[in-house]
Amino acid sequence: MSEPDAPPFSVLVFDMARTGEPDGEHVVSGFETLEAATAYAIARVRASVEELRKPGIAAAELRQIWHIYGEDCSVLNANVRGSDLLDEFIATPATPAECNWQVLAPRLRRFRATLLISNDNNESIWTGGVFRSTYRLSRDGLLERFRDDAIAAFKAKGIAPAVPTKIHVAHHFELPDPPYPPPGAALRSWKVEIEFVCHDVKFGANANGVFAWPDEPTGWALNTMTSLLMADMLAWRGDGPDYVNYSDLISVKVTETDAPADYPLD
Repeated sequence: MSEPDAPPFSVLVFDMARTGEPDGEHVVSGFETLEAATAYAIARVRASVEELRKPGIAAAELRQIWHIYGEDCSVLNANVRGSDLLDEFIATPATPAECNWQVLAPRLRRFRATLLISNDNNESIWTGGVFRSTYRLSRDGLLERFRDDAIAAFKAKGIAPAVPTKIHVAHHFELPDPPYPPPGAALRSWKVEIEFVCHDVKFGANANGVFAWPDEPTGWALNTMTSLLMADMLAWRGDGPDYVNYSDLISVKVTETDAPADYPLD
């Protein structure tokens, strides 16, 4: 059963080359509309046709190969299947843009939650952290997402039963994304260190993070990185990332580093 607050449409991806294997099919969830899910399904099937197309290949041979090695996609709970257009795809070669299903996938968004999770004896532990999801989770979704963390915390404290049953959501914020570099650019790691103050909540702090960027970040890219660092710190405090709009940046230092990025782009 899907999460109650989840976007209503999902796409089942079926890999014919892995029929019967555990990873032969999987579900891509989080589409807000039937149109968005349909566009993703069509583009992904069309891409699988083009991956198998060879110069001079006959339509019948391409169709046969696709049924062995291709990918099909169905929109769940809707009468939409990418392979319904297979003959059209075989007859008309696609442009790269028509095959770019990756850009049509639901975007993974960054969230931070601070949660008090209890068992049936009202014994509680604090848990939470930063996570990615294509949509904002409900209370039940957060309980499921952090269930294993809560069980481990119960056991570490000797609390029994170590069964999470209730949740209090102290904070649940959506966080900004890091800047995305131009496609295909060779990326280097940059450590960004800042000092800032938010007078509205009487809070000042230092923060730092490592970002992936082609050259030393400046301008819009650096502004996005510093805003993210302030927003993350303000969310961790419980004030919320929106307070970055009322914060003053005091200093910024950028240094190239060999460390991996703290803020991956996937």
